Amino acid sequence: MKLQLSKCALLSVILLLTACESIPERNRGGNADLQTIVALPVATAVQIDYQDEVKLLRLNQLIAEHNGDNQQKAQLFYERGLIYDRMGLSAHSRYDFTQSINTDPAFAAPYNSFGVYLLLGQSYDEAFDAFDSALELSGEMHYSYLHRAIGLYQVKRYPLASRDINKFYALDKTDPYRILWRYVIDSKLDAPEALGALQNEQAGNDDYRFAWSIIDVVAGRTSENEFFANIANGVKSNKEMAERLCEAYFYLGHWHKLAGNLDRAIYYFKMTTTTNIHEFIEYKYALMELTSIQRELQQQLEM
Repeated sequence: MKLQLSKCALLSVILLLTACESIPERNRGGNADLQTIVALPVATAVQIDYQDEVKLLRLNQLIAEHNGDNQQKAQLFYERGLIYDRMGLSAHSRYDFTQSINTDPAFAAPYNSFGVYLLLGQSYDEAFDAFDSALELSGEMHYSYLHRAIGLYQVKRYPLASRDINKFYALDKTDPYRILWRYVIDSKLDAPEALGALQNEQAGNDDYRFAWSIIDVVAGRTSENEFFANIANGVKSNKEMAERLCEAYFYLGHWHKLAGNLDRAIYYFKMTTTTNIHEFIEYKYALMELTSIQRELQQQLEM
């Protein structure tokens, strides 16, 4: 769906909100119900974990003192890169994934992680090469199908993106996150069919994963108001709440974007980034979505 907005509207969308507020709820028919207000929950932004700092110090020492084979050293670089990633230190993380690849070019995992950073930097061809390498080196790198699908989606190669996301979905059809990603990507090819496929999905009797409640909103079985009113049920810590919000705001942002509610989508993507759950792909790809939307709107302004 191509966005058609006036130049004044484009400017207002580009500069849209930075603070939390209450917003009108979109009802199940897709229209804004001005009588129903959704009070959006927030969590304190997650800070660096002390245990990660301790692990980082230990890994620094092990890498400095390492005299073993390259496979072991590549693993150490990769593990340190993951810690830097959780801390939000992207330059350090990216460097360590590169060092891991250079130390042991046959080690699949860092190609996948490095590829995500290449996507974020809009280096799409290099990212696809990284995901291809991960898949060639290991049959266990299933998430490379997801990340490659997201990259293809970003460059509007929707049939290829659909092929990859459906391959990823087929590897575990009970995973609600795969169901959500399949809905997002396949909606660019056939929105009614993608929604129908999502509506046909149901959680198993013993499957209580949080993402199913997001699916219920998209499928029209639960309203946004009901969803946010119950989002804290069973939450035992601020970090757990932040993780839930990171996922909820991201996928609901995509839902609104697909429906043409761009202002709400941008707001939700921005809210995703306030959680500081740096290691979640939802956090990373919310940043990418915001960049992509701003670029497209800027192009329309210049027309």
